[in-house]
Amino acid sequence: MKSRQCAALAAIVASTAWAAAVANAQMKAIEGDVAAGRDMALLACTGCHVVTPDQPFRPLYPGPPFPPDFKDIANRPNVTAAALQRHLDTLPAVPENSHMPNLLLSSDELRDVVAFIISLRDKPVNPRQ
Repeated sequence: MKSRQCAALAAIVASTAWAAAVANAQMKAIEGDVAAGRDMALLACTGCHVVTPDQPFRPLYPGPPFPPDFKDIANRPNVTAAALQRHLDTLPAVPENSHMPNLLLSSDELRDVVAFIISLRDKPVNPRQ
């Protein structure tokens, strides 16, 4: 019986260590300056996207399909900082079947914008509060 308890404890410890490593990797992937990312997004992205609900003007995008709001992008179930960064980094200059151009952001600017977008995620509700 003791060996089963030890094995169960070892499994819990291992899964906790794995979860911590995954969380740490995700945090490293979004290291960027959120405020600088917000400023860059307001400068470069508001022509088509709603970047923040309080941005000074609404996008002038010509028509459907409308580009998603940054908050909607952040809350998509499969969006990670790494995936978002890879997507934005690999956009062609003028993508086929898309109106979104590659803005040719520097790697620091891109990292900052991604950090800003990810910061818009809805925070999980703690049922104990």
